[in-house]
Amino acid sequence: MSATRLLRAELRKLRRPLLWGVMASSALFCVLLAAGGSSNARLDARGGGDVQVAAQLQPVAAGAEAAGLMASLPGALGIALLAGGHAGGEWSGRTLKNLLVQHGRRWQALGAKLASLWIAGVALIAACWAALAVAGPVLVRANHLPDPHQSLGAALTWAGSQVGRSLLVVAVFAMVGLVAAVLTRNTIGTMAATAGAFVTMLAVAALPGGGAWTPATWVQGWMGFAVGEGSITALPSNFWSRFIDASGAPPGHLLGLAGLTAMLVGCGAVALVAFQRGDVTG
Repeated sequence: MSATRLLRAELRKLRRPLLWGVMASSALFCVLLAAGGSSNARLDARGGGDVQVAAQLQPVAAGAEAAGLMASLPGALGIALLAGGHAGGEWSGRTLKNLLVQHGRRWQALGAKLASLWIAGVALIAACWAALAVAGPVLVRANHLPDPHQSLGAALTWAGSQVGRSLLVVAVFAMVGLVAAVLTRNTIGTMAATAGAFVTMLAVAALPGGGAWTPATWVQGWMGFAVGEGSITALPSNFWSRFIDASGAPPGHLLGLAGLTAMLVGCGAVALVAFQRGDVTG
């Protein structure tokens, strides 16, 4: 079986109720958050918050909102669920042995799992963007928010930048889920270990003096999330940096990129070694 056919097979496995459920839940979460944010902006229009929310909910600019949410805790938890069903489920369902019989190269099988999980994460961003693009203008009009006078070029630049940056973060989230699957070798264990890893990242970064050397701050720096309470606005653009200690300056884009890339490579090495040496006959 070629690598391309293997990836296609993995993508077919993803087309299950779990994926549709996570996509629908993520899109619904974004819409409900936007509804609450637009209502808050209408009730408290001081400081131009209503204009900012209206700008965030424009159909094109909504891509930045979707990317920020899926590159933070909501997206991380969604990928934890998908990793449990898609990767950890191979052990729980005792189907991994059959996969390797057809395609004996373990590293390619692992790569296909990672790629398919990453594509599923990108699909979450697309689903949220589509939902916000439809619901956003309706919410802006229903709450009588002002016209933000945002040009199409500015909206495209902002959305494109955030969506582009979120692709790396989603890849890291997917890799963490893959490592958890290889180490725990069951569905529930994968979900729990993946979610626990993300919560632990944020807990460590919340400690005073955590500094720029934690994975959570790398995400914050790469995505350009506002620090501490600066991220708590009428319509939050992420659920990540509010949990991080705000006493120090967050890392810049370059350090965030370097940290996330190193994490991606390091976790990939751990997953590959564990998978190569692991027993898949059970």
